[in-house]
Amino acid sequence: MSVSLKQIYIIGCSSIILAILNPRQVFSQQNNLDRITLRWDSFLKRSNSKRSYIAYTAHQTMHKYRATQRGNQLSLKFEVGVTLDTLQTFLDPNKLKSLDASGKKALLNHEQGHSDLAIIYGRMLYSRLSKGKYSIANYKNEVKNIYDSLMKELAGLHKKYDMETEHGQYEEEQQKWDLYFKKGLGRKF
Repeated sequence: MSVSLKQIYIIGCSSIILAILNPRQVFSQQNNLDRITLRWDSFLKRSNSKRSYIAYTAHQTMHKYRATQRGNQLSLKFEVGVTLDTLQTFLDPNKLKSLDASGKKALLNHEQGHSDLAIIYGRMLYSRLSKGKYSIANYKNEVKNIYDSLMKELAGLHKKYDMETEHGQYEEEQQKWDLYFKKGLGRKF
């Protein structure tokens, strides 16, 4: 489907009207990409599931953008946010009780790693989207492809992290990943 200049003009005018009515939500350039520090009370959903693990941490990575066109030039301004997905994140308090203090600390640190991965990839997403070159006719698909590619990569990395650390049980591997997170969080994208 081809997008005409008239359609882009109508979308642009609608965006301006929305911006006048609610400028903070439409044109906010702040990105919620600060580290999400987990505590046990971050796990709002309690579960006595039959899953073998004690805790599970999930995040949502959202993005939106504002498109403007001047002649044949298209400009996109992005906003990316990463939040803890409280509907998917859970803790089994009965299984948590089976751990001693050091085991609880190690598990929370492991779950923090999942959170750190989400933030690192949120920052990468913002960087790649902001540096991308987009065509007027296909920019929506081009943005979607970048998002989908990075989220697929992130999902694979979460699995690799769990496998290599055995969900935080292998202290040496966990320490290697902790260093990776520290470097990733300090990196400028």
